[in-house]
Amino acid sequence: MLREYRHLLRTGPVDWQETAHRHALTALGSAARTQILGEVRRLLLVGTRLRPDDVHEVARLLVLAERHRPRILLDGLRPDLLRLLAGAVVASPTGRTLAVGSELWDGTDPLPPVAQDPPVRGGVGWTGEWGTGVVSPDLGAAFYGSVPPRRRA
Repeated sequence: MLREYRHLLRTGPVDWQETAHRHALTALGSAARTQILGEVRRLLLVGTRLRPDDVHEVARLLVLAERHRPRILLDGLRPDLLRLLAGAVVASPTGRTLAVGSELWDGTDPLPPVAQDPPVRGGVGWTGEWGTGVVSPDLGAAFYGSVPPRRRA
């Protein structure tokens, strides 16, 4: 069941994933949604204004969190809640549709995002410079310099 859930998270379109999670959260009931939302708040440090009845927003939060940081929910949720959520998502009508091809899936997770070094000041990029960057399809990129604003005394 967890393999099918991972397959759904890795290969399904975002809007279909959200629909499957909405179906699952609705089917689970208020008590389970409260526990899942509490775990999501603990893991992601977001969602403090959400209520367990905000099914659409909680579903979107679950999907976007797993898209942005792969395995954060799979590794961070309590095992009982993860099995409950995964079972409900896979059993939902949309989840059953997205499960097609799971037996052929190699089971790989995407690589974690690479931390990028900040741009070099005075080198490539316009960081820290005054002016306006303009990109034109005909002319390419251009930089129009301007005088920095004066500070008031």
